[in-house]
Amino acid sequence: MNKLPPFQTINHALKAVFQFRNAGVRIGLPWILVLAAMSLIDRSFSVAPDPANGPANMILPSPMELVIAAFSLVIFSSIAVNWHRYILLDEITSSEKIFRLDRPVWNYVGRTLLIMLATLIPVLALSLAFVAALPNLGPLLVVPFFVAGIYIMRMSVALPAIALDRKDFGITAALQVTQGNNLQFAGLLALNGLILFATFLALGIVLSAVGNANMTTAKVLALVLSVPVNLFLSLFSVSLLSSLYGFFVEKRKF
Repeated sequence: MNKLPPFQTINHALKAVFQFRNAGVRIGLPWILVLAAMSLIDRSFSVAPDPANGPANMILPSPMELVIAAFSLVIFSSIAVNWHRYILLDEITSSEKIFRLDRPVWNYVGRTLLIMLATLIPVLALSLAFVAALPNLGPLLVVPFFVAGIYIMRMSVALPAIALDRKDFGITAALQVTQGNNLQFAGLLALNGLILFATFLALGIVLSAVGNANMTTAKVLALVLSVPVNLFLSLFSVSLLSSLYGFFVEKRKF
């Protein structure tokens, strides 16, 4: 049974992003620019929610935000299929496949949704029941969501198989090859969270400093910086899955 080394896994994924950054920019940047354009359109034409209309108006996403969220998943899946094939098969993505929306991409979207629904719906149902019965202990809900995160990562090892046109390796197989590694995945999830926190903290500090001088400039800068940040996070997430697949399925060493 392979025991996953969390620190080496994170390092391997980060190294892939920086070592193959030129290919990453070529594969991911066009899609990220499309996403930035959609966000710009949303900000330009959307109306800020009015708190006077009730708290639900502040919480519920707008139709455009739902469209962007759905399109973001498609974008991530398209980037992922090309990046997995580049990292795991050394396949150079041709120009006509940069914006690929073929069967592997839609299968990637479907399996991602299946993983999220299989883990988060039970946790959400448990959370609602828990809060209703013991409202003062709401902070404890971080535990089941953290456990769900572990299983999401374990099941997601099956995602690169879609990009590689493997039909014999699904979610059940991913759980089998990663069994006995819950603690290792917990460490990996914590390290991944630290990277996300550090990325958004750095972004927040820059925007806060600029915003103190000129709020309009800060809004423009936020949109501009969202491009490299989203590109990095997308490539890092997919590289992490490639590293996990290589380690557990192809028995590669870091």
